Amino acid sequence: MNYGAIGTVTGHEITHGFDDSGASYDEMGNRKNWWNNQTYKNFEMKKQCFEKQYGSIFVNDIDGRRTVGENIADNGGMRAAIRAALHLSEHPSEHFSIAGLEEFSHMHYFFMNYAFMWCGSIRRATLLDTLAADTHPPDMYRVNVVLSNQPEFAQIFKCKVGSPMNPANTCTMW
Repeated sequence: MNYGAIGTVTGHEITHGFDDSGASYDEMGNRKNWWNNQTYKNFEMKKQCFEKQYGSIFVNDIDGRRTVGENIADNGGMRAAIRAALHLSEHPSEHFSIAGLEEFSHMHYFFMNYAFMWCGSIRRATLLDTLAADTHPPDMYRVNVVLSNQPEFAQIFKCKVGSPMNPANTCTMW
């Protein structure tokens, strides 16, 4: 269950080491671009998917370009955490259940914990400030868009293809 929270946050931060900012630093932290031209082209193509996806969701004509680095990190962190959680699923002794919620698998708990991590309320003025200036998207998008890009989420929660949480077109970086 913790993989859904701390696992995604850890994966998010590690993903920054492999985005267009991280490409500017080598393994020793020295300023040096270590990507070749093809890697950069592939990254830019996938990056555009996130820019369009998030840009089409935000209100007030917010450009998905401003938040793209954080969006890629959120999605990359989720992918890494899913892989780790699926690896854990190979060890049934590590699983647990919550009384009254026994019908849920550890992956259900994983995704629920991720959503709970971002759960909160926000005043309209704060939301507008976030949309106008923050490099992170509002929390509701950090949950819904990230999860809508994950085939494992759609499978576990039985989201219909073409529904908001299982769109026909999704974005992935890694």
